[in-house]
Amino acid sequence: MDSRVVIREATEADGPILVDLERRAPLMVESGGSFTIDRGTDYFAAARLMEDVTVLLAEVDGVPAGVYCGARHQVRLAGVDRSVLYIHHARILPEYQRHGLGRAFGARLQGKYRDRVDTSYWYIAPGNAPSQAYARGAANKWSFGPFWATLDTFAVAGPPAGRPATPADAERIAAVLNAYHEGEEMFLPYTAQSLSDRLSRDPAQYGWDNLWLTDDAVVGVWPEGRSIATRFTDAEGNATESRGAAVLDYGFAAGGEEQLEALIRAWCRGLGRSGMSELTVFTSPAARGERLICQLAREVWPFDFWTPSIPEPGGANTRGIYVDHVYF
Repeated sequence: MDSRVVIREATEADGPILVDLERRAPLMVESGGSFTIDRGTDYFAAARLMEDVTVLLAEVDGVPAGVYCGARHQVRLAGVDRSVLYIHHARILPEYQRHGLGRAFGARLQGKYRDRVDTSYWYIAPGNAPSQAYARGAANKWSFGPFWATLDTFAVAGPPAGRPATPADAERIAAVLNAYHEGEEMFLPYTAQSLSDRLSRDPAQYGWDNLWLTDDAVVGVWPEGRSIATRFTDAEGNATESRGAAVLDYGFAAGGEEQLEALIRAWCRGLGRSGMSELTVFTSPAARGERLICQLAREVWPFDFWTPSIPEPGGANTRGIYVDHVYF
């Protein structure tokens, strides 16, 4: 009660502080182990792929205590195009937890975006006890959530396939992605322009060269391991570190499932050769391609999902949830 708490918007100059906070506030799992995200020398690398992101930094008596992020973007939910706020990368140092700092963060972020979004949303792993406790009273937890599939690049690797996309392919790629994800909640159909905008935010990380296509399939991969490492520490204190990549866009036209698999395997081959051991892909129950993705995966992690201001649409469990891996 005697502490002075300041919550402010972080800048690029705060990057080293934010990286240190995330290293010192790992995500705990049910097994007693923990995951630590290490963003290296560029905390804001992922943020540059987002449309409108805010990073909040909390200081208690001048000492960094936590970070909390939100990103506004467009989705289609219950058949309506909406502006939503993704809550993510919340980390509070253990010594400052359970003192209301998380709710203060939330109030500050909601205050900034209140008149510009229709709902916030977030994902939480079932085994993430602190975050589950924080969200316990939140409304509109969905009856199902997405799957985060992790592929072993060395085990899945296959021969080369497809070619890198060019701006001339924009209409065709948008059509394939729109048909593949049609009906999935949270998927906003692409136009050639919106796809081009996505690929121009930071092309060094995710540009046209990162989209590979065949006649009837497309797979776009962000090699996030160039700037981000994940460290798992088990209950006995043994640590393993991995670097991987994330599929940001994928789909196939009618009859193109084998081509999608070939592109995924080709990407795994290249990623493995560059030292990245994992490729992650989001899917969900009832989504097209869900069985293929889960068959290729070494592990499949379910996540719970909330949209506090909007209830789960009727029949959503027959259409699936789309997760844009940029916003995760």
